[in-house]
Order: sequence, then C-alpha cells, then structure tokens
Amino acid sequence: MVWTSFRFSVAGTYNLNIQSDHAYTRKRSMPYSFKQRAKAAAISFVATWFARLWFATVRISIVNRDVYNRHFQQVGIPHHVVGASWHRNAIFLFYFFRNLGDRLIMISRSLDGEITAGVARRFGYTPVRGSSSRGGGEALQQMIDVMNGGQKKYLCGTAVDGPRGPARKLKKGMVAVAMQTGALFVPMACSGNRLITFPKAWDKTIIPKPFSRMTIAFGEPVAIPAGLIGNDLETFCRKLEDDLNRLTDTVDQTCGYLEAGVGRSGH
Repeated sequence: MVWTSFRFSVAGTYNLNIQSDHAYTRKRSMPYSFKQRAKAAAISFVATWFARLWFATVRISIVNRDVYNRHFQQVGIPHHVVGASWHRNAIFLFYFFRNLGDRLIMISRSLDGEITAGVARRFGYTPVRGSSSRGGGEALQQMIDVMNGGQKKYLCGTAVDGPRGPARKLKKGMVAVAMQTGALFVPMACSGNRLITFPKAWDKTIIPKPFSRMTIAFGEPVAIPAGLIGNDLETFCRKLEDDLNRLTDTVDQTCGYLEAGVGRSGH
C-alpha cells in the first residue's frame, strides 16, 4: 500500500505507528482534571466572543478570489481541500473560515489545545486531536478515514509548521492527508496594514488591530501525486514550502508589513 510506504518516510516528523481501528468520533480521555477542563471551557467561551467582537471590525480583501470561491466556498463540484498556511496566521484564518461547510482541524492534545478545541467547536469546526509531538499519526489517520468514509467533502487543515516550529518549515502531515484523500492542497497567507505581532512567539504570531484591513491570499491548488516517497517526497515538500513562503512574502510586501520575513531563518 502507498500509505504503508509513506508512513515510514514521515516517521521523523510524525509517529505514524497507525493501527487499523480509528474513529474520529470516539472519545479520547485527556489527562486533565475536571477543574482544568471547566477552566478551559470557560476560557474558550470568552475567547470565542472576544474574537467575534474584535475581528468583526476588520475589513478583509481576498487575493485570487476565484480559488476561494471554487475550493473553499465549493462553487461547482464539491471536493476535499487541505488549506495550508503558516502558524503565525492561524488565529485570524481560524476566524475567517468559521462560516464555511464541513471542516476538520487538527489541534494539539495540550491543555492550550483543549481551549482551542472549545473555540473551534463554537466556530463550527470538528477538532481532531493530535500534533507532531502527541498523537499526530493517529489524528492524521482519523482525518483520512473521515474524508474517505462518506459522501461529505471536507475542508481540513492545520498550520503546516506547527505546533512548535521551526517557523515556515513545512511538515509532511497535511501532505499525507491530501495524498491519501485526493484533496487539493491550497496554500494560503494573510497580512495586514496594521498588525499586532507577538515577537516572543516562535512563529511571530500576527493578529489585526481593530478597524484595520487584512488581506488573505490564496495560491494555486496543487494535486499531490500518489505514491510519493523518499527523495521524491522531500523534493515535492520543499517546493510546496518555497511556494508558501513566496506567497507569504508577497502579501506581506503588498500590505507594507514592516516585520515581513521575521519568522524565517535561512532564507
């Protein structure tokens, strides 16, 4: 099987010791107390409404709207899509996609992830819990099983350099999902004219200031060839990484973002 070969090629990034029995609806016990879970639920409730109030003031421009209409709003024949962006953009894109159709999103099993998962559910996402450090292989297989298991067509994704970086270095997990489901891999980036940057965050997280403008750019969709392994896979992933970096740099320059490129190293 392609997947059997592929899982060994990404073992350095994801622990893909995947078993045959996966169900994304199955409850997974997280190692948190009732008090921790209650606190996470309260924070996620407040964070959801805070994000709605804050980001509702932000004006949005879309670059390459045809890609957005065809592949995210699913104008035409429905199909699976993997949306790929760097972690720095995650907060605003998380909000931006809140009103679309069926959406899967990978969120870490950490306590912070418990808060994020609560926000995700309130925004209409279905969280799949895992990351490159905890349960990532299982979460990826859950996504693949769900997307291949019925008639629904899903938008799914996670930050492709998350959850811990290095910043703007593509990991292979969502490439695996796109390969195994036939989903199109669509690069995305956003920037703005007035941003708040978190300089101590590993990804240099950005969010727009109230009443500012954000620009969201979509790159051309990519079909991932079946059966990529080894050096061919590495070469293909580096091309996707370069394309996503160019898209990010372009939208930063268009918006006049002064911190453009601060999240990159070695470029």
